Amino acid sequence: MAIGTTRSKRRLGKYIAPILKRSGFSPDDVAREVRCSKQSVYRLMSGDSLPRLHLLLAILSAIDVTEDERARALKLWDIADADKTVVQFADELPDRYMRFRLDEADAVRERSLDRIIVPGLLQTIEYAAELNRSTRQLLRRDGWEERAVSERRDRQEMVLRKEDPLHIHALIDETALRRIIGSRGVMIDQLDHLIEMTRKPNVTIQVLPLDLCAPGPYSGTMILLSYPESDEPDSVYVESMAGGETIGDDAVVATLSKVWDDIAAAAPTPQKSTKIIKAVRGEHAEQ
Repeated sequence: MAIGTTRSKRRLGKYIAPILKRSGFSPDDVAREVRCSKQSVYRLMSGDSLPRLHLLLAILSAIDVTEDERARALKLWDIADADKTVVQFADELPDRYMRFRLDEADAVRERSLDRIIVPGLLQTIEYAAELNRSTRQLLRRDGWEERAVSERRDRQEMVLRKEDPLHIHALIDETALRRIIGSRGVMIDQLDHLIEMTRKPNVTIQVLPLDLCAPGPYSGTMILLSYPESDEPDSVYVESMAGGETIGDDAVVATLSKVWDDIAAAAPTPQKSTKIIKAVRGEHAEQ
């Protein structure tokens, strides 16, 4: 029984939770009824682990599910059991970031807000390398500086793949375009890359100009992920110097989604944003 949360495991736990509540049983009651550890039930409910099929069937019988509910739970178990998402350098990634990477791999749309740097999915190799060199004191272990660039490229494949690429809509503060990461040459190449990426049908970029007083966080990164299932709510990942965290609270996610929408509505259009990128690129070239 592998332990480690994934979105598919959490979907199963989330589905069973109201049925368990309806039954009048507590997780401890269920554990005694089916003769398993309390941890097994709690991990099922939290999505931290996937129980073996025979244990799930015993739990479903104990909480008196309907035939339709049993069929739905088994389908969700099958999906979770078949989830073989591979993330490069998974053993070296912080747990919270690893959870985000697995969620991102399931997503069909990603909306982001970056005030400080160019978002990871749109970074060039040189920009990412310089960024990692400048933050080496935060790296987890020796040698990760070099592997971090490969991890970033692995992540970017979701946007570049030909079949069902991830759709991204990035809001980038103009200060991120002006901030020198590495050298002006690195920045010129990075801005050229952004201009090239705007030509892709699955990529939308809006720049938040310096004179735009928009709501939302003024540090770190905020990423909203949307999933293919119509009944699956969005999730939000926020990142700061202290690390990242996935927010699953529906009310908080709705609020942050509204904030993102308001900023996007106030920002220049993608076409005007491309002109801003070209103008900043020209200023870098003139220096």
